[in-house]
Amino acid sequence: MEEPITAALRELQDRVAIRDVLLRYACGVDRRDLPLVAACFTAHADYEGALGTGTVETALAALPQRLQRYERTMHFMGNQLIEVNGDTATSETYAIAYHNLVEDGARTLLTVGIRYLDDFVRADGTWRICRRVVQREWERREAMNG
Repeated sequence: MEEPITAALRELQDRVAIRDVLLRYACGVDRRDLPLVAACFTAHADYEGALGTGTVETALAALPQRLQRYERTMHFMGNQLIEVNGDTATSETYAIAYHNLVEDGARTLLTVGIRYLDDFVRADGTWRICRRVVQREWERREAMNG
């Protein structure tokens, strides 16, 4: 039987590792680093969100074209609820995504409130997302000057 302090430390390590996956995802999208984004997911992970429905490969194929609309993006990861159960975990992450949108020469700041609902699996000591549902909660558009 594992010592209580050892189990608590293992759970804290797992939570930090899962948070790191979520932060790497946000950095990868904002830097347009598709290999970094892909590394956050298992192969053929289920995906449902603005980039499509199916697998993460479907979403990754749509991502470059979607990002072309934006001069810049910045994803701010906020509240996180992470539940670890051995080698699986679930998380709910609130995020605010800022997008500098350019359409027909006009610049707009598109701000979107999102919830990422993720299932994780640990394989070979590494946590990855095996299922993601992206829920858009709200959005706001503001004209940008200059």
